[in-house]
Amino acid sequence: MRIIAGSFRGRRLKGPKGTNLRPTSDRLRETLFNILGAALGDAVFLDVFAGTGAVGLEALSRGARQAVFIESSPEGNRLIRENLMLCGVAGGYRRIDSDVFTALRALARERFRADVTFLDPPYRWQPWEDLIGTLFRAGLAGAGATVVLEHHRKAAVPASGPGFRRVRTVEQGDEWLSFFELGTQP
Repeated sequence: MRIIAGSFRGRRLKGPKGTNLRPTSDRLRETLFNILGAALGDAVFLDVFAGTGAVGLEALSRGARQAVFIESSPEGNRLIRENLMLCGVAGGYRRIDSDVFTALRALARERFRADVTFLDPPYRWQPWEDLIGTLFRAGLAGAGATVVLEHHRKAAVPASGPGFRRVRTVEQGDEWLSFFELGTQP
């Protein structure tokens, strides 16, 4: 695993030793960031189910103003800390060691707003609509914000829900990216 582009380009990151964490592949990360492009400039990036922190670090490397990492596993939090140090990141980030819904509720109470949110839950995880809906209902992602969900191609990801709609899907083998924006159900 490595940082693909930007100010940390080429930095090697530490990865998980077991199979509890499934890092986003370099190829899929490159696809994601090629699509996001200029949307990252000075953006607030929310990395949910952050794992190793590679996606949030890539966002910082490419110009995001701030990255917030949400991860509940001890191994993931250790890897995020180590990878932040490997990249020499001293500021512009926040780590939240908590389950996702508790962390999102806390951020909503702070009136936190993300320009781009990346969700990478375990592939067997199910409450997609609750997760995506929470981001939009709580105001964590508002008008102009993008929410991206990495998921297995066979996952039953909703095309829309209360307050959001899927605007794009990118397929790369079994790994898919679904892009959501604020909107109403059709």
